[in-house]
Amino acid sequence: MVEVPVARQATYSPLLGLSAPNAGWTPPLRYLLRRARILRLATRIARGRLLEVGCGAGALLADFSRMGFAAEGLETSPSALAMSQRLAALDAAGPRVMAVPGQDWNDTFDVLCTFDVLEHVEHDSEALAQWIGWVRPGGAVLISVPAHPSRWSAGDEWAGHWRRYSRPMLLDLLRSSRLQVEHLECYGFPLANLTEMAGARSYRRMIDQREDLSRDEATAHSGTDRRAYSKLSRAIASPLGRLALRGAMAMQAATCHTDWGSGYLVLARKQ
Repeated sequence: MVEVPVARQATYSPLLGLSAPNAGWTPPLRYLLRRARILRLATRIARGRLLEVGCGAGALLADFSRMGFAAEGLETSPSALAMSQRLAALDAAGPRVMAVPGQDWNDTFDVLCTFDVLEHVEHDSEALAQWIGWVRPGGAVLISVPAHPSRWSAGDEWAGHWRRYSRPMLLDLLRSSRLQVEHLECYGFPLANLTEMAGARSYRRMIDQREDLSRDEATAHSGTDRRAYSKLSRAIASPLGRLALRGAMAMQAATCHTDWGSGYLVLARKQ
């Protein structure tokens, strides 16, 4: 399928998803690798009402909408919320994104998603318990987190993370939250690993240049600050870049059942 314009400032393609450089959104490499695995897992889930918690720019919501989900987003960062609303206005499949949860959400959603969000939350078990309360019994839950505490770097500090997760840490969190794990993989090998390592020095320099921010402030900016990705995103969008990306996606698919990648992705069910 070819890339199609969804508005004068935005395009959508199966490989790269929604892209709107003039509106401030260009998909970074690690996001694209994670997106490929998420959408593959989403094909195993019955269509229904879907909520993505911490949806950032909302680009994945555009994918979910195109797959037939009734997709909605929750985003508390003012800058990310503004970005998601700009993208939604450019895309005919643009979903609704809210800043606060509904008062009547208990047992409401068929699917709950939260991607690279839990590491930003100090009390992750409490947050996850609240979110799971919004899912109907038997509903699907899709979660991703950065893997391997030993790989903590300036990139984690820049983004406002509290932790990276080991496999046992993540499984303990999921089981204590009344989730039955159906699928757990480690995605991103080898390209996401390499970009994390290569980016650590740049993130250290960027941290030194910016004002001191709390973790909450760093979190609020992490989903929308694209200074580190703009040049790389243009390269990925080139014909050669697309070919290389497809090769990287094939390699991460072949190694997803190892523990070699840079992030964990889970499909679970609410018990």
